[in-house]
Formats: sequence, structure tokens, C-alpha cells
Amino acid sequence: MERVYRCIGIMTGNSLDAVDVVLSEFTGSQIRDICGISQAIPTSLSDRFRALKSWLAQNNGDIVAYVAAHLDDFRSLHDDYIKLVASTVNRLLSENGIDKTTIDAIGFHGQTCGHRPPSIAKSKNPAEIYTLQIGSGQMLADLTGIPVVYDFRSDDIMNLGEGAPLAPVHNQHIAKDLQGKNIFPVAFCNGGNTGNFAIISTNIKIGKDVVLGWDTGPFNHFPDMLMQKEKGLPCDIDGQTGKQGKINYELLRQLFNCAVVTDTKENFITALPPKSSDPAWYRSIAELSDNKISLADRVRTAEFFSAYIMTYNLSLIPDDIKQPEYFLLFGGGWKNPVITQDFKDLLNGEAKVLPEHENVFAKVKNPNAAIKYSDDFGYDGKYMEARIFADMAKCYLTKEPFSYPETTGCKEPTVGGIMAKPQGNDLRMWSRAALGWA
Repeated sequence: MERVYRCIGIMTGNSLDAVDVVLSEFTGSQIRDICGISQAIPTSLSDRFRALKSWLAQNNGDIVAYVAAHLDDFRSLHDDYIKLVASTVNRLLSENGIDKTTIDAIGFHGQTCGHRPPSIAKSKNPAEIYTLQIGSGQMLADLTGIPVVYDFRSDDIMNLGEGAPLAPVHNQHIAKDLQGKNIFPVAFCNGGNTGNFAIISTNIKIGKDVVLGWDTGPFNHFPDMLMQKEKGLPCDIDGQTGKQGKINYELLRQLFNCAVVTDTKENFITALPPKSSDPAWYRSIAELSDNKISLADRVRTAEFFSAYIMTYNLSLIPDDIKQPEYFLLFGGGWKNPVITQDFKDLLNGEAKVLPEHENVFAKVKNPNAAIKYSDDFGYDGKYMEARIFADMAKCYLTKEPFSYPETTGCKEPTVGGIMAKPQGNDLRMWSRAALGWA
């Protein structure tokens, strides 16, 4: 009889809107969600995190220097964050009558506050690459009474990988179930603050199944930023503002060419994978704030841009890999019907694109593709990202790699994470592969 693992996954994304927690059960290749819960992050806490991220962005992610100068502020922010995460986990267990002794582990991602992978540093010199996630696995283990597996990205960075994306291997695990239902080849499309996808397909030349994945760039980032700055709203709820606007193609061109340029002056959108991005260097170009263009038109264009660059990135799939026939959408950005319809129109070849990109979009045009929410296939999109870390915790326990050269560019398949047990002595409050790890 196959061993059954029960793991909790936790995610707090770059949008800093909520703590998402899911309890999943793993039996062989089968994954089943038992229950999930979300807890809003107080504005005061998210604002403090944004201030920390701003400081780190201006100081090359030097968390040691920040803590040395602002110890009390950091400790307060960190502890408030972990207490919120722990209370959300404990609430999940209490409300669903789950005995914590039946849980094998918690998978905790932490809050990303900086990321400089090899693709951005243009170097695999350990002194020039890092990833920074804030969050003590030990404190979380103590407050929940459950072992915590955390700091998942460091092992891949130390293995000279991108440290991201981590979704592809989880999506590959889900795809085993879908493939049995003839849902293949498939693309899992995540629309969060940053967009990314995982492609589970076939190498036509050698007849072998493959998994690929990379970040596509900003997704919710610019529409959310505009709504927060000019309307005091967290996002364009149901696309209400975008629906009133028109796409400004000159603004779209400026966004494409200038808004996702790395500190090495490369356009991230067109860069070849493997690649992973960081909102710290998404650039709010002047045209995006130009009030000579109506807010509705700017939001509409930013929303189109989100779908535009995700579709554009499909052109970077190697020619010997079969293009996806099924697209599973998950992440908060797809709740915006404007972006979802734009993606469908772009993939169907029914949307106007920039003249310089007509050949690219002709290459990825696929009017017969099935574009649906992951929920339609039995996988709750609300907890897709959180479930990744439940899966990673399970794979840590079974010593299964969760990143591969094909997904992150790491030197060899890598098992991610470290474990903190209740009442242990792990004093770390941030990731091992932070600046200066080497």
C-alpha cells in the first residue's frame, strides 16, 4: 500500500494581499486538496514590506546591512508576519477539525524581498547572484507545532540555477493525472504580480515528454500599481476601469521596450529562458503616469500588456517542442475578465498587435486551443501557488528533486529546502542564498 503524505502549503505573493494556505494529500502520483483558507494581509503589514523591498532594491538586496541599521523594525515586521501565517494555519486546522499530528510537514515559501539570479546578473559567479526570502521556519514550527520545510529557492541558486520558477515540476505532477484524461500537451499559466508558465509537452524529435517553464514578466504589477496610486484600490476589480478604456498602442510599445529592462540593459521579455524576474526592476515608465492619457486607457493598455507578453513568450518554446493544446489559467490576475479575454484573442489571432511583432504572434496562433481555468480540471486555482509548496515539502521528505536544468538552469537535479522542527534551534530569519552567501 502506497504511503500517503499530508502537507500544508503556504504562499504570500508579491501582491501582499493575502496568506493562502492549503492542505493537500499525496498518494503516489495523485494529489488531492483537502481544504484551504485565505487570510487578508493588513495594509500596515504590506506597506512595511514594500518599504523594506524599496530599501533593498536600492541597496543590492543587502539584508544584513538593513538589519544592522534597523534591527527593531525588522524584528517587528518579521514576527508580525510569521504570527499572521501561523494563525492562518491554526485556523485552517481548527475550522476543518484537522488533528495537527496527522500533518507530515508545512511547506513555507516566505516573502520574497529580492532576487538576482544568473540570468539577471549575467554571471554564474556565486558572489553576484542571490535570492532573498524573509521568514523563520523555526518560529512557524513553534507556533503551529508542525515541522516546517522552507527556504526552497536557495538550494537551486547554490546549484547555479535561477531559483525559479518552481511551478513547473508541480505542474508536471498534476499533468500526469491530466494526461490520463487525454489533456495534453498542456500549459499552466500563472497570472500573479509576475506571470509565468510551465509547459508539459513532447519533444517531437525524440518522442520524449518534457517540462519547461520560466517567468514571462509583470502581470498584475502595472494595472495594480495604477489603481493603487490613482484610485486607492488594490486592483482593477472585475476589469471595471479597463473595460471603459482603449488600448494605446504607442504606450504598449513603450511598455514592451522599456518597462521590463534589467539592470544589464536587456529586455527581459525577449530574453531566452531559463529566466526568472523580480518586481524590483519592473520600471514604471513616464508614459504610464501621463495624465494626458486617460486612466481608463492606461489601465486598459497595461492589462493588454499582461496578456500580450505572456502570449509573446510562447514563441520562445523551442521548435522541437510541440506547442500546448490546453491552457490552464490560475492566479488572481485571471479573475480580471479583460486580461483573460485578451489572452484568448491573442492566442486565437483575433487581437491587433504591434506591427513589429506580427510574425511572432502568427507563430503562436492557435485558434483550436482549449483555454480554461484550472478549477475546470479539478485543481483550485486559488491555491495553486500554495499547493506548490505542499508538494515541495512532500518531495523534501521523499528526497525528490524539484528543479532541473530544463526548468531553472541548475547544474543538476536539486532537492529544495531545509526543515525546522518544533522547539528546535534554527535561528535563520531569511534564506541561505541571500547576498553574500558564497
